[in-house]
Amino acid sequence: MTDRPDVGGPGALAEAFEAERGYLRAVAYRILGSVTDTEDIVQDAWLRLARTDPAAIEDLRGWLTVVVGRLCLDHLRSARVRRETYVGPWLPEPLVDPSGPGGSGGSAVAGVAAHTGRGRPGPAGGGGATGPAGEVTAVAAERADPADRVTLAESVSMAMLVVLESLSPAERTALILHDVFGFGFEEVAEVTGRSPAASRQLASRARRHVRERAVRFDPDPAQRRGVADAFLAAAAGGDLAALLRVLDPDVVLRSDGGGVVRAALRPIDGADKVARFLHGLIEKGRRQYGTAVRFVPVEVNGGAGIATYAGPRLVNVVALTVWRGLVTEIDVVVNPAKLRHLTQPPHGG
Repeated sequence: MTDRPDVGGPGALAEAFEAERGYLRAVAYRILGSVTDTEDIVQDAWLRLARTDPAAIEDLRGWLTVVVGRLCLDHLRSARVRRETYVGPWLPEPLVDPSGPGGSGGSAVAGVAAHTGRGRPGPAGGGGATGPAGEVTAVAAERADPADRVTLAESVSMAMLVVLESLSPAERTALILHDVFGFGFEEVAEVTGRSPAASRQLASRARRHVRERAVRFDPDPAQRRGVADAFLAAAAGGDLAALLRVLDPDVVLRSDGGGVVRAALRPIDGADKVARFLHGLIEKGRRQYGTAVRFVPVEVNGGAGIATYAGPRLVNVVALTVWRGLVTEIDVVVNPAKLRHLTQPPHGG
């Protein structure tokens, strides 16, 4: 448990909050899927903390997580209406590691993906310490079967965030707080405004829905990167046969232009259709930008991906889901509003 914040000196409360900022970003991003909204929510949490008597707070991290959870839940409820009228598929704002594949991730947004943190201990004790793989350990009897849990790494992948978007706001919030960050259902209930039993049902329904969609990816980063490199070489080289060899027969491609930039209005299914769509997209880019186009291998939301540049301008970010040596899902973010937070070009080229 986080100690009661020390308010003995000037700025001590702000210092204690800054120590929790990365953790709060990690929570909020997984619930919202938006870097911009995450920053707004975390800043709002600070303003609320600044108006509160610190002596009344026993567990700073727990208190802040409840505040952030409630703010995220309210935001999701209002955002749901806007997303129903969104033009084309809605994709999360991507997290791109600016140091490239396998890098340390020097940006603030990279920290959202990498932050392991720990959950507030539940009533059963136990507690939320993190293991070597970055998964939050079980909170005793309140946790689901380990095989059914959504892990910390899995919860930030683009493919998983797309699945989470299909949950109700309360289901998504309950699942993230309980399964990913180790909160007990009494604490989750403080966020959802429901009873612990009802909150347990929310997480159970969400978990069942997520597992029905079965988002899977190869655990070895080197293997994922190798497949991504083969994908990029084939796509950039215009080699349709080679591209088809790295695509799963049932691959699905989603592209998010937000009605601002031209993109496919519906998901594209099947290796042949996806390969031809990608070939046309790359050829169009080369006709438009010529030799200024470059494709940079990057890490996107902890997985393999590609950033496309036209000169210094970021044009799109592509996230690849790799399973059993094949690309099973491709998420292409071209909406400029969802790329604004990516101001530092990744290394490579």
